[in-house]
Amino acid sequence: MQKYAVALGIGVIGLTGRVQAAGTLKTVSSVEIPGGLGAIPLQTKAGEALDPAKLSADVKTLWRFGHFSDIRVESVEDGEKIRVIFRPQNDKLFRLRKIEVKPMTPGIDLQIKPGSEITVTEAHEIAAGVRKRLESWGYASARVDAKFSPASRGRADLQILVDQGRRVDIDTVKLTGNLGAPGEDARKALRWTNGTTILPPVPGIWKGWRLNSTYTDNRVQSDAANLQSFYYQRGYFEATVKPTSTNSAATRTGLQFEINAGPRYAIRSIGFRGKNGFRPIQPSFGAGFPAGDVCKALLAERRLAERAGVLDFTAQIELRDVPGAAAAGGADARKWVDLEVTSERGPAYRVGRIEFRGNRSFSDQTIRRAFLFDEGDPLDQELLRKSLARLNNTGLFEPLSETNVAVNTPPGSDRADIFLSLRERKMRSWNLSGPVGPMSIGGPLTFRIGTRLPPWGWRLIELSTFTVSMNFMLLPKSVALLLPAFPHSGFLAAAVIQRPLLPGQPFFSGFSVAPQLGWQGVALGYGFSKARSLAGRFFAGNQSAAPALPVTIVRAMDGEPDVPKGVLYCEAPKPRFQLARKAGGFATGLFFSLAAF
Repeated sequence: MQKYAVALGIGVIGLTGRVQAAGTLKTVSSVEIPGGLGAIPLQTKAGEALDPAKLSADVKTLWRFGHFSDIRVESVEDGEKIRVIFRPQNDKLFRLRKIEVKPMTPGIDLQIKPGSEITVTEAHEIAAGVRKRLESWGYASARVDAKFSPASRGRADLQILVDQGRRVDIDTVKLTGNLGAPGEDARKALRWTNGTTILPPVPGIWKGWRLNSTYTDNRVQSDAANLQSFYYQRGYFEATVKPTSTNSAATRTGLQFEINAGPRYAIRSIGFRGKNGFRPIQPSFGAGFPAGDVCKALLAERRLAERAGVLDFTAQIELRDVPGAAAAGGADARKWVDLEVTSERGPAYRVGRIEFRGNRSFSDQTIRRAFLFDEGDPLDQELLRKSLARLNNTGLFEPLSETNVAVNTPPGSDRADIFLSLRERKMRSWNLSGPVGPMSIGGPLTFRIGTRLPPWGWRLIELSTFTVSMNFMLLPKSVALLLPAFPHSGFLAAAVIQRPLLPGQPFFSGFSVAPQLGWQGVALGYGFSKARSLAGRFFAGNQSAAPALPVTIVRAMDGEPDVPKGVLYCEAPKPRFQLARKAGGFATGLFFSLAAF
């Protein structure tokens, strides 16, 4: 379970904490914050002993409440007590005249406009985001920095300096060592390093078409953890996985996972302790580990906790040896264990404030309609994920995930404040699309150029949610004859007004009309747009899948603390008929593209 405490995506730059007291056991006489920030609740209080852990938490709290380049903590002797002074240093604010990426790097779009105001801290955050994106593309040694150049009074140019380094692809992946019963089937657990086969090879003719994965430490370590979890799910609770690089070259490297599966355990009994008490889970046939049943029970327990507003949920499986028990089979005898599956809940929270940051063209009310909960409701993370999915479906913002959400949980309170960081898409766009193959089969040839309207209006008529575009479409005459109001020449130039489907506005959004086609064309366009929106929602299914639940595997030793061995990942079941939904969505989109204007 992910723990929300500090605003996600915001780094502490230049943070220093200097406590100059002779000892940490002195009593605090007073706590001061110059600059009118005294109303912020802090853990360090007058009359209590000075605690470095509380000081650190207070620095993070102050960091969340404003744009600071530095936060210093000072102490002043006050007789036998000590005064604590927090001194936040305001971050310098610049109005941008020009933004450049040097050198120009394809795929890097900063989404910042000239005239925007930005702090030094935010500029470094942008540079860190660019570096992470380059690392995900395989540039493991990428370096990115942010530099301000004064332009005029109060204005500056921002340069994002990029040094990509070299990109390294994973050429081959090998599994070696004691692979246990799964053998090469363990390769199915590789998600980030095994590459993708586009077209299979033909023996003796060609080698096929395969896309290699890029090499990054995160990808390698993630697949090492996936492999270990794969073996845990099959009862190999002592499995170890060690990744190493082989045959490294300038742009390619081999990857090897050294696996020691160890013994496969036999399960005598499984006890599950949840919110509703204790219940047994039956082992699989042949005393196997029923990973599916255990994960299903834990995911259901987590869902109950989420509905109650619990943010912190942890789970573990404890192994206890069965003395003197062994399966028949001589040298192949397995170790027998009893398992105890437990979970732990943190405090439950209700929603305090919901604030949005970065929405300059769209009102808070439009965004708030996408949320499936309100202030005072339990903070259900499943509803939060669904709310983000609803916002993503509008297409008004850059893709959102839980990393865009910061949840502030003040100490001693059962309220949690939610802060959502948004980045609006560009107002202007263009698109050129065509069929793969003949137009009679693959669809029309289309060129589109459009722009969003200015941020005028409010409530139902919020012009910034409308897009006006010019569409130039070429269809084969045989298809054009079947469409009402379509010129028989097969060529159409049409001005189109569009509005994406907005939550809470089912009849006033989700349409696309061409006014010059008359009321029949407007009615037909509106009807096709609504039908396409409804069909798209049906075939899209659940777009807010819950993250995997990490379950710690521990070994109970008599008279000794439990020893953690590794992590098993329980994943939510895939949506039913997922492949059929994707095929239906593709076919439906192709059908409506032939009738769209």
